[in-house]
Amino acid sequence: MEGHIFISVLAYHLLSWIRRKLEPLGDMRDWITLRRLLSTHSLTTTSLPLADGRLIQIRKAGVPDADQSLVYKRLGIDWKNAFPTRKSILKP
Repeated sequence: MEGHIFISVLAYHLLSWIRRKLEPLGDMRDWITLRRLLSTHSLTTTSLPLADGRLIQIRKAGVPDADQSLVYKRLGIDWKNAFPTRKSILKP
């Protein structure tokens, strides 16, 4: 129960921060609209099996569209640093 309350309070503060950042810039979209817009910014994982049984996984963000880029810019988020390319090698 305490964990649920903590997450709810954290989410409220995050949404309030987003609203405070966007409203002065004239962006009055609600959270549902922003969530829908940003949820389509894709992260792609490619898995490459090696002969020795290991698996290389590379996770890379796609390039955001114009609307997504504008929201990231207004929030002060550098999407390239927020979604860095990650490479991991998994052992069998």
